[in-house]
Amino acid sequence: MPKHQLTDTLQKIFKEEKQRIVFWYDTDREFEEGLPDLKLDGVKVIRLDEIGSLEIKILLELQDTTGKYLLYAPFVEPDAKNDWLLDIRLYSRIFHADQASILLNELGLTSQALRPFLTSRRTFFRNQDRLNRLKKWVKPEDVENELDLKMLAVLSRAELPDIFSILMKLFGELCNSGEQQLLLASQMSWEEIGKYDLLKPFWNLIATTFGYTEPEPSVNDLLIRILVTDFAKTLKGAVPLSLQHFVIPSKSLALTASVFANHWRSNINHYKCYNELAGNVAQQLKVDNQLGDLDEQALLEVMTFEAVERRIILCMLAKMKNGYSFGDEIKSVVAHRLDGYWSNAQISSGVINYRTLYGALLAAADLFELRSRHQTGLSYPDASGMYAAYTGELYRFDQLYRQFHEKADQIELSGTDILKGLRADVENCYSNWFIDQVAVTWGTMIEPPHGTGLLQDWRLNNIPNQQDFFKSCVEPALKAFPQGRVYVVISDALRYEAAAELTDELNAKTRFDADISSQLGVLPSYTALGMAALLPHNSLDYKASGDVEVDGQPTASLEQRNKILAEYSGTLIKAEELLAMSKDKGREFVKPHRLIYIYHNQIDATGDTASTESNTFRSVRETINELTALTGYIINNLNGSLVLITADHGFLFQETYPGQNDKSGLDTKPEGTLKAKKRYLLGNDLGGNAKAWHGYTSITAGTTNSVEFWIPKGANRFHFAGGARYVHGGAMLQEIVVPIVSVKGVRGVEKPGKVNVSLLGTVKKIVNNMQRFEFIQTEAISERVRPVTLTVSLRDVDQLISNEMTLTFDSASDQMNDRKKSASLMVKAGNYDKKKEYYLVLRDAADKTEIERIPLTIDLSFGNEF
Repeated sequence: MPKHQLTDTLQKIFKEEKQRIVFWYDTDREFEEGLPDLKLDGVKVIRLDEIGSLEIKILLELQDTTGKYLLYAPFVEPDAKNDWLLDIRLYSRIFHADQASILLNELGLTSQALRPFLTSRRTFFRNQDRLNRLKKWVKPEDVENELDLKMLAVLSRAELPDIFSILMKLFGELCNSGEQQLLLASQMSWEEIGKYDLLKPFWNLIATTFGYTEPEPSVNDLLIRILVTDFAKTLKGAVPLSLQHFVIPSKSLALTASVFANHWRSNINHYKCYNELAGNVAQQLKVDNQLGDLDEQALLEVMTFEAVERRIILCMLAKMKNGYSFGDEIKSVVAHRLDGYWSNAQISSGVINYRTLYGALLAAADLFELRSRHQTGLSYPDASGMYAAYTGELYRFDQLYRQFHEKADQIELSGTDILKGLRADVENCYSNWFIDQVAVTWGTMIEPPHGTGLLQDWRLNNIPNQQDFFKSCVEPALKAFPQGRVYVVISDALRYEAAAELTDELNAKTRFDADISSQLGVLPSYTALGMAALLPHNSLDYKASGDVEVDGQPTASLEQRNKILAEYSGTLIKAEELLAMSKDKGREFVKPHRLIYIYHNQIDATGDTASTESNTFRSVRETINELTALTGYIINNLNGSLVLITADHGFLFQETYPGQNDKSGLDTKPEGTLKAKKRYLLGNDLGGNAKAWHGYTSITAGTTNSVEFWIPKGANRFHFAGGARYVHGGAMLQEIVVPIVSVKGVRGVEKPGKVNVSLLGTVKKIVNNMQRFEFIQTEAISERVRPVTLTVSLRDVDQLISNEMTLTFDSASDQMNDRKKSASLMVKAGNYDKKKEYYLVLRDAADKTEIERIPLTIDLSFGNEF
């Protein structure tokens, strides 16, 4: 040992360890010659071969009880029976200057029996950086195999000194090498493991942990066996014959392999490597070909390969073919897979977003199930009954159709046409069945073969007309909040189904209480008339040009509408302008007014243009998000008491471009025409037409002067110019059921809480490597009880000793059986103290908050006896 290192080591013992007396046994007299040159601050050096034991005892215990002494002995450390200084030695420090002894001291190890082992690993310790990194993990009581494990962790630069972390790092280097083949030559850490004679300890550790004992082991083969074993352990049924020889035979150690695979793919630092290597192995083993005889139930628990996810989806698509309803079965499978690895948007990095894809499947399944409840068609006694059916349930056809296409469009952008067949079935269900059913049935209410129809009396029981919006909704609100302000948000073309989803979104937020109702929209259902109808007025009229006036004032521009609102202590502003204001500027803007109209235009601006109409459903999603943010701004920043969200009209949108059968072509345009659009024609002295419904705005919009209109029957268009998939102006329910969402700011009310979950039964002891736990959601999901996603695992204090499963509790059912979910946890092989407490731990997946920690014991030896 170099002189400076010897001096530094001794100084550290005296100063940092605060030792007063140190015995130094230099058996081979290696340092005797340099002893006189040894300089230690404040320390006296005494040779034990030159001074007697009695004299030493008197000096140290009577004459100088505070001084620091280095007692140098150029001989073997005496045994206890023959050591006259044993009593002093027991409360002092013993120092050895050979390499093994220095390492024992520096690592803080207590067992002298480790000296030969440390000597055998001397090449590892020649580097100070390796030594320093090892020191942070070493415990005084460590033995050979524990030190080997920690040295392997140092060489692989693992986060923790355990075999799982080491393997993740070694597999990670396979990915980082950029090699297409899994070649060990590309692994720097693997080369160092061999260089420092740790290959044998590594494979011994692998054998103990996973039961992998091949005569010629390799990391590539180990990887394949771990992944195939994980696949086999979670598969319900027989493993494909060509994969069986890869399965680790030991039952308990095979489960440990599956636990490792679960930890690996769930690790935020290593999941990308898992995805890459699992994909390589799947390709190498032709896993896609192996799954052909396995259905979604057999594969339900398997998370190993992305190919499994694709197979499950193909199985479900086959069941849904031609619009057949397997609602409960599809929902059960999807719910389980949404909690799985490949649907985790934060972890999985596949090309396909499976969470979005499963969302499309759920929307389609719900759509088909909804149709199955109306197999005999749509039939209602009168218009009020059908209108109520639409606002009660039928609007869900429009909502599910939109939600399906919104997600299917995202999937298509990833370059796959996996939903091509389902798209056709959804289109057939919606466009060729539902729209046709509504058109025919509602058409008999608009213009019945006999008697009076809606065109002659545009009113419904207990449903306000849109032209009465201010008198029926706004005026009562102003009276109800004499010291507050009423905010009216008008979102162009916000149809009822989108407003219903918006209502759900708002009720999930803090301090919001939202309710949805509706009003019978004006006819024709177009922007100028709808916007004018929503303004405060005594009369609604048409000018000779076809422009709309209220109380003799024009309404086309925002400036003109603002002038009208000013007469009612009101003002208006565009939504984007208000949201751009700071809280103080926003409050300053609204301060002089009691009534604020806010205009929002996203859906109509997108859908009414041929080049962008294909983005209509995307604009609906943006509208819901923007209106949620706008409502929050009003209530939280402006202290708004009441927000009324409504629209000028709704819309019709179909994914498939309409054909000639959807066209009510007019041979000639009548002479009195003022405006002619795809879904309406406005004018004077129009007369009747067999291809259209003929009506008067004095009846359908309450105008003082009566302007005539034609609208095509059902969902037809007069022409297709300027885009024809997105339309409005006609009398279909999607166009004239205008929503009114009433939102109040609620103070002093707790935020909607997440639902509680309880463990069913009592599990006090685990006796098998596989343990199933069953949980129940204690109440149904509602506006004030929100879903929760939990992670479930077994832990030794905080260390994972099992796989970790994700469970989402989101059932709105009143039936307890519908609210149950189970988790099968695999216990990692190991030595468990049957008297020690381990824990079943439930954590909120969103913020990692611990929900519950249930103590239990583990006695695998008991279970293995049977």
